[in-house]
Amino acid sequence: MSNVYGLDFLRSEHNLPSSEGDAAATATTSATPAFRRSSSSSIAVIPDVSHKSDLEKQSDVLIFLRQHRSSGCLPPSVIYKSLGIDLSDGGVDSAVANMLANNPKVNVEEVPDPENPSLSIMHYGYRAKFSTVRDRATLLAQINRCKHGVKWSDLTDAYDDVEKDLKKLLAGGEILGVNNPEERDKVLFPRGDHFLVELDGCVTVDLPELPVEPEDKNDLARMEAYKQELLRLKHVRQATSHLIKTDIDHRTQIRRGEAVRVGNVWFRVSSAVREGVSLDNQPPRAQAPPSVVSMKDLSKKNEVDGYVRRFDQNTLPLDGSLSEEVGTANLQSAKKARERLHAIAGGEGGTHRGVSGGASATLLSSVASEKNSSMLAGVFAKSIAASFGMAASRGPGAAGGRKRPTAMIKRPGEGGPGRRGPPGAKGKAAPDADSVKRAVEDAKQAASDPSLSYSHAVRHGCTKDVRDMYLETLDLVPTSEVDLHKVLLEKKLIEPGEKMSRPRMKRKANLDNDGKPKKRRYYERKNMRRTNTHLDGTDIGAMLAEAAERQSQGKEVGDGGM
Repeated sequence: MSNVYGLDFLRSEHNLPSSEGDAAATATTSATPAFRRSSSSSIAVIPDVSHKSDLEKQSDVLIFLRQHRSSGCLPPSVIYKSLGIDLSDGGVDSAVANMLANNPKVNVEEVPDPENPSLSIMHYGYRAKFSTVRDRATLLAQINRCKHGVKWSDLTDAYDDVEKDLKKLLAGGEILGVNNPEERDKVLFPRGDHFLVELDGCVTVDLPELPVEPEDKNDLARMEAYKQELLRLKHVRQATSHLIKTDIDHRTQIRRGEAVRVGNVWFRVSSAVREGVSLDNQPPRAQAPPSVVSMKDLSKKNEVDGYVRRFDQNTLPLDGSLSEEVGTANLQSAKKARERLHAIAGGEGGTHRGVSGGASATLLSSVASEKNSSMLAGVFAKSIAASFGMAASRGPGAAGGRKRPTAMIKRPGEGGPGRRGPPGAKGKAAPDADSVKRAVEDAKQAASDPSLSYSHAVRHGCTKDVRDMYLETLDLVPTSEVDLHKVLLEKKLIEPGEKMSRPRMKRKANLDNDGKPKKRRYYERKNMRRTNTHLDGTDIGAMLAEAAERQSQGKEVGDGGM
């Protein structure tokens, strides 16, 4: 085998003359060219940078350090092998080393030499403008601290894939973005409190089932066909997951380009007019706005050209595909939770009569509701208990049961409705308390399933139809308080004797911030001299001394006549 270091000539020089076999071996070895490398990739070729200026070398080092910023500070040997720039102490490029030491974008650390700890070596690393930003959480925290905004370009050198995290934060509405056309940059602002609204309609995704792996893995033909079919269906599932099915038209509630959350993952409603191109690379008229909401529809020219993904009464297009682990799994869990809830409300197994109305109608409906989910679960459980003819609980405030049960729990020996059991069997009696309690707990658990929160798509701000209604009727609202008071009286929204404005709440001076009475404290002045010492020992002096003592205790002094 050839020597990696090109020292093959040592073999020929140390071969002693011997037999013919050894001579043949010597001839074979001597025929090998000297300094030949066994592999061109085994030894890295150091680039020649002698033709570059010091500024160009500094720029190359900055780019290299930025690309490897996750590795921290690097020694001069690594930089020399990659760039051919010698930054060692007393090296050829010592001027470049001095320039890097004074560069605010470079972090220089003095580290002991591993071979000789008594000496030190300068290590160079990239210093971002925001050195504390290292992941998505610290990135969001930094933007939230910048109340007056921070430039997009100032954050792009923080860490690897920071731009992907910035795009996700913008798409999800966790931060605000404003375009700066003068500098061709974006300014990012903290959003603050979120106002999220559920959209009407239950969202689902119809994906083809993946094929089952053959049991006989030794059958190469079947395994090859299985792999090809699996690959094809994965591409189909990825393309299909862009189109979300809904049972209520979303076009009246959200626009193309606005942010929408499906399966607990934020997307933008697809506005692409070019296939295979992200929204950022679409024409400006088809790009999603930096904000999560928009006040008007996109350009009409997009409709003339035609959108890539349809947006109709049964389809909600997304700008990305749902992941199998998060988005698709959450939608499937929500579908199973709704099916279980419908089965319980419909009286599964004939154990109780179906319930409808009230909390049941709200939970089972496709229309979004603003009611508290835990409150709805409790009311739904009481409705199930009432269908058995008893209350869900006997605690204070529990709903009363029916006088005559509407359904019975089937016991052994009992027949179904309209049937008689065997001779000697008991007729219908009161429901089994344990079975009723178990059924009520199952109903409450089904109504409290966290997966139900993924049944509806979620957006920022009020829906499109509510905003349009507000803008259309804004001119009809009187601006004068007197006219507004008259309109409210005509619509019977206020009583005739009700005042136009609520009286201001007066803050009592004798109460503190918590509404408790203030404690009065009396302090004596220092070095206060008494001037009525001539009254000591008299009746008036005794009265004055008693009054001073009461005053020091915080009690009232005098009868109010003085």
